Amino acid sequence: MSANTIAFLNFKGGVGKTATAVNIGAALAHYQKQRVLIVDLDPQCNASFWLMPPADWKAHVDGGKNSTYQIFQDQIMGTHRFDFEKAVVRAVPRKGGISQISRLDILPAAVELITIEDRIHQNKYARFFEFLHQALKPYYKEYDYIFFDCPPNVYSISKNALYAAENCVVPYVPDFLSLSGFQLLAQQIEQFNDRISGFKGIRRRASIVALLASHYKPSKAHDQGLNELEITLHRLKAEGLTHHDAKLLLPPIRHLADVAESTNEHMPVILHNPTGRGADDYSQIAKAFHSHFQSL
Repeated sequence: MSANTIAFLNFKGGVGKTATAVNIGAALAHYQKQRVLIVDLDPQCNASFWLMPPADWKAHVDGGKNSTYQIFQDQIMGTHRFDFEKAVVRAVPRKGGISQISRLDILPAAVELITIEDRIHQNKYARFFEFLHQALKPYYKEYDYIFFDCPPNVYSISKNALYAAENCVVPYVPDFLSLSGFQLLAQQIEQFNDRISGFKGIRRRASIVALLASHYKPSKAHDQGLNELEITLHRLKAEGLTHHDAKLLLPPIRHLADVAESTNEHMPVILHNPTGRGADDYSQIAKAFHSHFQSL
């Protein structure tokens, strides 16, 4: 079987997109024994830094060569420098040179990704959205899950993730500002799907299959936000703007200090504080996540 390919996407920043991708991926690999690859597509490189110390990351990417940047650079320049086996960092994170989660790999990003959007548009590549899939499709069968951690937009790199994936997961903070853009995001995803429908063959459109609530604080405002998110999701399903089995996965991820602190240690929260509330939230959401994707 091929991997569950999932784009973690939201054009709003600060909604916990990278935190959910990294920590659910780690929990799936550690607790559910799934083979997980995280593909970092954000020039901020946050997923890479969460699982790799900066010095290790800098030595590895070597100016972008061993990173997702090289995938796009090769297509634009007509080169063939990207080598998946050299670029992928297996069994992350590492502590004292010893792997902490044997089934978790990362394909890191490089800051040079920030130049790609302009270069794609300047060259007017008609099928720019295929770059990522062409490079990674030979490796889909190596994994149970492949997570594409997208930048906070729906531009060319994110559209590459939507083409390479068959599913889209949207992290949200349960407040008005986050909810207000949900319908627009769903519409943009479906418009892109309509545009590339003739190129994907038998692969499924990357429709929204799940929502995740992050930075949750027990309060009337956030509880109301969760309720409104459920109502909006129900309406968008009826309009065909999401997958027919899309759902809000629970529990919501609480706004907890140990999740933020885990970034300083370059560890997922389940390793940083295994008995803490953050680890408990992510272990529970990972179970719900795995059950949902097994049922699709």
